[in-house]
Amino acid sequence: MPWACSASRQFSVALALSTALAIPSSFVYGEAIGAIKLPPGFRAETVYTVPLETEGSWVSLTTDDRGRLIASDEHGALYRITPSPLGSDASQTQVERLSVSIGMAQGLLFHKGRLYVMQSGGAGAFGPGLYRLSDTNGDDKFDRVEQLRVFNGQGEHGPHAIVLGPDGNSLYFTCGNHTGLSLFSRSLVPTRWAEDQLLPCITDPNGHATNIRAPGGWFARTDLDGNNLELFSAGFRNTYDLAFNLDGELFTFDSDMEWDIGTPWYRPTRICHVTSGADFGWRTGNADWPEYYLDSAPAAIDVGPGSPTGMVFGTGAKFPERYQRALFAGDWSYGIIYAFHLTPQGSTYRGETERFASAMPLGVTDMAVRPQDGALYFTVGGRKSESGLYRIIYTGDVTQAGAPQAEEASTAPAPSAESLAAAAEARKLRHAIEAFHAGPAPGALDVIWPHLGSPDRILSTAARIALEHQPFTQWRKRALSEPNADARLLALAAYARMTDASQQREWVDSLGQLKFSELDRRQRLMLLRTAALGVMRLQPLEGSTREKLLSQFNAYFPTGDHYVDRDLANLMVRLHAPGIVDRLLDQLEVAPTQEEAIDMATALSAAEEGWTRDARGRFLDWFDRASKLSGGYSFFGYVVAARERFIANIPVRERGPLDGRISKPLVEHSPQLGVETRQFVRDWKLDEVVELVEKDSAPRHFDEGRKLFSAAGCYNCHRIAGNGSAIGPDLTGVGSRFGVRDLLRAVIEPSFAISDQYQQMVFESNGRLIVGRVTNIAGDEIMVSTNMLDPKKTETIRRDDLDDQHPSDVSAMPAGLLNTLSEDEILDLVAFLRAGGKQEHDLYGGGGE
Repeated sequence: MPWACSASRQFSVALALSTALAIPSSFVYGEAIGAIKLPPGFRAETVYTVPLETEGSWVSLTTDDRGRLIASDEHGALYRITPSPLGSDASQTQVERLSVSIGMAQGLLFHKGRLYVMQSGGAGAFGPGLYRLSDTNGDDKFDRVEQLRVFNGQGEHGPHAIVLGPDGNSLYFTCGNHTGLSLFSRSLVPTRWAEDQLLPCITDPNGHATNIRAPGGWFARTDLDGNNLELFSAGFRNTYDLAFNLDGELFTFDSDMEWDIGTPWYRPTRICHVTSGADFGWRTGNADWPEYYLDSAPAAIDVGPGSPTGMVFGTGAKFPERYQRALFAGDWSYGIIYAFHLTPQGSTYRGETERFASAMPLGVTDMAVRPQDGALYFTVGGRKSESGLYRIIYTGDVTQAGAPQAEEASTAPAPSAESLAAAAEARKLRHAIEAFHAGPAPGALDVIWPHLGSPDRILSTAARIALEHQPFTQWRKRALSEPNADARLLALAAYARMTDASQQREWVDSLGQLKFSELDRRQRLMLLRTAALGVMRLQPLEGSTREKLLSQFNAYFPTGDHYVDRDLANLMVRLHAPGIVDRLLDQLEVAPTQEEAIDMATALSAAEEGWTRDARGRFLDWFDRASKLSGGYSFFGYVVAARERFIANIPVRERGPLDGRISKPLVEHSPQLGVETRQFVRDWKLDEVVELVEKDSAPRHFDEGRKLFSAAGCYNCHRIAGNGSAIGPDLTGVGSRFGVRDLLRAVIEPSFAISDQYQQMVFESNGRLIVGRVTNIAGDEIMVSTNMLDPKKTETIRRDDLDDQHPSDVSAMPAGLLNTLSEDEILDLVAFLRAGGKQEHDLYGGGGE
């Protein structure tokens, strides 16, 4: 991902490399194909090398009914490709630019002679939206453009992929969390969504998605004409693609927020089984829902850090059966195509992860199976980087089992026919319950209610969602008296979500009949979430309700269980439980993990009562120690924000003894490395530096590269090989993830491609020009961070004083950062980066000095 910096030329060259993290690597294509690692029997071929200057960078892919591929440039036109025969030279591939006025597609679908295009940017008179192209006279040219839907959002977190529904008469599509909700005909997701966190949210200290609220990214379905639009599912961060399996079940690959790594609310990239009405719990800042929340849909597979892109099931591929059933998904950051092997489990699926293709041309953007030759086609590119079209074919006998790579072979037994049949019945039952997500229906409660207590979590969740779509008055009394603990908890959660403060007395009395000490861990977490929903939703809370909840829960903190204690802590702070500050401090000081400590500290920072001078001193001591913790780009900023919230809650009259400590900012402890002022050497150009690096064959000098990295102050912003700061991205893997040209282009031409996710804005206000990123909006004031190295440094603009604003076309990273380095210094620094800061690398002839 790109990272901005101040204009000072003394900052590290590596800081400029952060833009390279936003640009997929370009390779010599023949060499790249040979380097791809695939399971035995598979081979990769180059289909087409996309000329960047004339055809852009391809990010979306589909096939038409004649076996031709259609691709889109991220910022430009659509192209139709007739691929070369399998095993033949790429020069036989034919490419034509489509003569249509739309493009910029991050989703394409060809169906019944028509091309559906999800345009993610503005192109002339056509803005972001869903379009349909038709050939009205049979000359094989699209001559009619219909706008089916308009969207309020664009770019990398805007509208994305579109696929055909299993019935052949509906379209499903996904939109990232920066896309506003459309006007829906109806919503399968209960529409009373909220942030639903007990304590005030700490928004991202670096300004990402600070103004985005529930329900986040979303899925919708519509008919083939764009009518009858339904909200299908929500609570995603930024899903790029979606795919149906042979059972007609929908899946996606949701992105993580890598800046949050090290915090307890970080969620890895994950494969999600997208079911009707479900909320997957993305919320801004530290408000992400843990997936154990009873109202948060869990992932099918947690994958890890990455950048999910295109995905497709292997249906139609001439691959071994195992891979025909697999879900293939691209990772843009690490240059991987995963094969996810999903197994039915109850009414949902669980699965295993296989790195199917790796060490490949990076920046995988989309993929498609071409039935005519059974190959898996994929594109690389994005963000104006060099692009290409490739395919993976199987050269063995497809009737064989086709084992995966030995180190990733499945250890799970194959499901029996009986278990598969039981899973099919469970899915059928879930679908019957989901039919009631459409709204009130006669007899619905008789179908729904028996499954609220189901041990199948996805099934019970479908029942709870269906319940929320039925009239509250029809099931209120039944919820209050339900004898099954699991069913009562789900019913009381729905109760809290669907009513108001006037119903809280009956709700709290029913909840109080469930004894904390008699429940297992899973039920305790359900109980705590249901209690939290009532506290948040049934406002204002009566004094008697508060006392009953304190009586039910206060004595049990702490339990020694991380998640139970986290939820107890938040609930007790919200309810102003007596003695909670000292108990939280005791837990904070003995927390065994960084994440547990941050959970306790975040809760403590919101506590307004029960403080003594000694307790405040203990908490400040912890923050001093926490300055040595490490995490993602926003990690330290969250720690600072929690400390600032704590200080803001100290009454002015009680601050005197602490003034000497609270008046000083918290400083992150990173290596204390000096920054050298260097003399100008040469105005280096991209081609000459690329040639210099690519021609160099001599072993490089590890110590010299490390000294340059240190002398330039790079460690103050970046980690490499476990050393340095977390302000910028970890550069340990940059050598294996990015090619020389793209890496150096990011340094020498930092404004070549600026991701819209990180692009700065220019604000014109009362004759002033303020350049930065919005970090917060409060009332009529906009806070703009003008230096990402110091996110706390902001300028405040009143809305009434804002004359104009527009995206900056100049990167915050200054050009010319190599101009103070000699040839050998450039070679040593680049070698140090490509080696990931490790001496044991071929670039050092097998070892450093």
